[in-house]
Parts: sequence; C-alpha cells; structure tokens
Amino acid sequence: MRTILLGQIMILALISPMTAFAQSVDISVDSSLADYIVEIACSDSEVDEDFLRNSQLLRAQIKHHNGNSDRHTMDAFIAAASAAARCEVLEPDLFRFRYVVEDTDTIAAAVAFFKSHEKELAAFVAAKTAPYFPADKEYTGEIAIVAASWSCGGFSMDGAFFVDVPCVADSIEDEFEAIKILSAHETYHALQYEFFTPFSEDMDAVRTSDAAHAYLFLNLLLEGTAEYIADSRDVPGEGRLASVFRRFAAKGYRQMEANFRWLDYSASILSANDSTNLRMRDVYAFGFSGSNDQAFYYVGAEIARGIEAEFGRQSLVCIMGLSPEQFVLAYHAAELQDEESGFYDIGPSVLKAARRLGENNDSYNSCFENVTR
Repeated sequence: MRTILLGQIMILALISPMTAFAQSVDISVDSSLADYIVEIACSDSEVDEDFLRNSQLLRAQIKHHNGNSDRHTMDAFIAAASAAARCEVLEPDLFRFRYVVEDTDTIAAAVAFFKSHEKELAAFVAAKTAPYFPADKEYTGEIAIVAASWSCGGFSMDGAFFVDVPCVADSIEDEFEAIKILSAHETYHALQYEFFTPFSEDMDAVRTSDAAHAYLFLNLLLEGTAEYIADSRDVPGEGRLASVFRRFAAKGYRQMEANFRWLDYSASILSANDSTNLRMRDVYAFGFSGSNDQAFYYVGAEIARGIEAEFGRQSLVCIMGLSPEQFVLAYHAAELQDEESGFYDIGPSVLKAARRLGENNDSYNSCFENVTR
C-alpha cells in the first residue's frame, strides 16, 4: 500500500493595519513518487503503470524534462522503472535510476529523512515566502521529493518544486539547510506567477532592443527577488549545494559595485539592434547562469533590499507586481532620496532603457499612495 504523506503549514499575517485581507501561503510536501521508486527498486514486481500515468507530479516532471530533450517521455520513464524493478539500468539512463538501483539503502534513508522533516521544510518555505506575497491573495503549492529525475538539485514546474534526492542523498543532513533555501527560492518563482504582471520566459521571442531590455529587467526581478527572500549567503554545511550557494553568494555580494557596472554594460550591449537574440543569450549566460556565478541574482536582490529599506515592504511587494522596469526605476528613486545609505549607481544605459520602457506603464509611484511602512 502506498501512502502519500503530507506536511502542511499555513502562514497567516496581516501586512498592515490598513489591509483588510489575511495573507496565506500553504505549502505541502509530497513523497509519493520517491516512496514508490524506492519500493519497486530491485523488487522483481510489476510496475503500477496506472499510478505513474495518473500522477500529476510525474506528468509535471516529464513535462519539465521533455523541454530539454524529447526522449524524456512517460513511456520512457515507465520502461526505466520496469528495468529498475528488475535491478537493471537502461542506457542511456535518462532519469538517473542508477542511484536507486545501485544504492537503494542510501536513497531510502534520504527519503525517510525528508519525510521526518517535511513539516520543518514546509514551515521554512512558507515563512520565507509569505511576507513577500500580496495580502489579498492565497497560494497553495507542493514540494515534491523525487528519487529518479534528470535534474540534479531540483527544478520547478506547474507550481511545484521538485527536490532530486540522489543529488543530496550522500550528505542529506549536511545539505538540508541548503535544500530549504533552494526550495524557498524555487517556490517563490511559482508565487511570482500569481501576482507579477503576466510575463513570458521565452527567450526565442526576443528580437528587438526593447524586448531584450524588458527580458533583462524581467529576469533581474524574477531571480533577484527570489534570492532576496531566501538569502543564500549564510547557508551552513559542507555539502555540494551548500558550498556552491556560499561561493556564488560570497562573490556576488562582495563584487556588487562591479556587478552593477556589468548590468549597465549589458544594457548598453542590448541597445544595438543587430543579432539581438544572440546578444540576449550571451547576456543571460553572463548574468544569470552558474557559469558566471549568477552575478545578476545578487544585483536584483540588492535592488529589492534598497527599495524595501527606503519605501517599506508593502511598497516593494506592490512594485514587484508592476512592469519589471519599474523595479529598476524605484531603486533609482530610492538612491536619489537617500544618497547616504550606500546605494549603488544604477547606470545610464540601464536608466535610459527603463525610462523608455516605462513610458506607457503604471509608475512605481502608484505604490506609495496610502501605504504605511
């Protein structure tokens, strides 16, 4: 018998005395997929295809993986699971069943650890994300624990964040704080879809200078605010995830002034109207990928910090819901209003692009009306 174990917590908080709504973020942890994969590994049993095909979480996982390669299908997953039940690993090992077949006990112990700490994980994620979610909205989401997936570390799809167990199984206790931070970061991306101005993350559509600047500011907002609500600087532990988080963050925050300059250089590069899509891809790889320690994540986090410090949290949340260039313009306004508080120069190319994009959009000033800090 398979049991889905859920750990839930709901955070209810009033943003200010003026607010008539309670803020609610409800997070659950679902271990059903991991439980089942551990259960069938080397069991010589028949795979329950109905369970797998009807699992909404597995369908979301396949959808994510299929975006990287069309070889990742439900049929391919079931074939791999059937082989794992016979204690075999198919080649290519598309879903990384190798770990659960060759080291079942370690994977099972890691899944058990997650299940015994699911309430702690759900509580942490809700506590980090709820204060930066509009008070008049509600969100219900899941953190799924998976024992066979293509992506080491984790991924988000269809409102759920998937934690890849094999990636952290060898040092699960040492990695747990990093997993909590990663889960909060990725869950916040799901919350962003609930209140941000509707947006597309399709880079293929970026063909003009204006579209490139808009895409740059969008990702600055998306990744910067997710880093801000789940600060990765002080993650303890010596596991792979924890060490990478600290290394990236230490460099990013230490080199903040230079990173703000690189943001301005990037805006200048995107001002040219030739090879725009290639320019955008290069800028994205430079600023938002791990190959350069995701430098612009920390610029975005600093922008969020500056806005909240000067204008208050309620204004920050309101500004995040506007067109992304308003995020940049609001930080510049904060910089001008308090030149003694260590704000970084937003840069002329960034400012020019943001002002041009903002001409026909609601201004960040609308977030200051009837707002108390």
